[in-house]
Amino acid sequence: MSADDRIAKAASLLLHSPPGEVDDVFNDIRGIVNDDEALQELIEPVLAESNMQQFLVVDVPDKQSKVLLTPYNLLDENNKYLDPTTKTAFTFDHLRRIGSDPEEYQETMDDDDANEQLRAELQKALEQYVESHFKEGFVSVFAHEGSIVSCIVSNKFSPSNFWNGSWRAVWSFNPESNQLNGSIKVRVHYFEDGNVQLDTQSDFSRDVETGGDVAKKVAKLIGQSEAEFQQGINDGYRQLSEKTFKGLRRTLPVTRNKIDWEKIANYKIGGELASAEN
Repeated sequence: MSADDRIAKAASLLLHSPPGEVDDVFNDIRGIVNDDEALQELIEPVLAESNMQQFLVVDVPDKQSKVLLTPYNLLDENNKYLDPTTKTAFTFDHLRRIGSDPEEYQETMDDDDANEQLRAELQKALEQYVESHFKEGFVSVFAHEGSIVSCIVSNKFSPSNFWNGSWRAVWSFNPESNQLNGSIKVRVHYFEDGNVQLDTQSDFSRDVETGGDVAKKVAKLIGQSEAEFQQGINDGYRQLSEKTFKGLRRTLPVTRNKIDWEKIANYKIGGELASAEN
């Protein structure tokens, strides 16, 4: 296997990194490869894919604005992205995580002006929803190929307590069919004296009623669906606690009698004293 192949395979591990741990995996890969020049050349496309996969929140250069990096606002292969709120296109360095070369971008990623208006309205509606439901959440809405795509992310990183987690959701609304399709992914990594991960995903499909304030209706359906998903996770953990874990062990030993641990401890102490006297 060539050196480039080894670097490419090692770099692909970044795509499987738990949330909030990309830097740790990158540093491990850097130590293994031990060739920063070769690594930088091959790893940047993988970092770009990872950052878009994780919905990285970035500052828009020269603007008091933030935007998510996603496949839906990627303008070209040179890592140029669009912030539709400020109509700004900028280049992003995925290795250093710095945006640069901002420029005004009057075009949209969708030819339908009505979709752009709906995008702006949905952005405002979902900002209110995210603010009230996520402590550290962020949303970006894009007009993309005839649909309105909403990306929501909320990360909570606590490496000092040995856990990190993320909530990511993508919702695509088609104004022609009034169909709302979405996917929610939750991933949590707990790594104190072990390696335990929760990695779950659920897909949704909803019909949006025509007429009225469409943006508010879409935002409401998104909120209802995400609440349903959250409740499903809660119910799953409750079942684990009340049924699954209990099924892994006997409630009573074979004798059908509870063990008197205090009495056993006294027997042990008595035995040790007798041995000491002898």
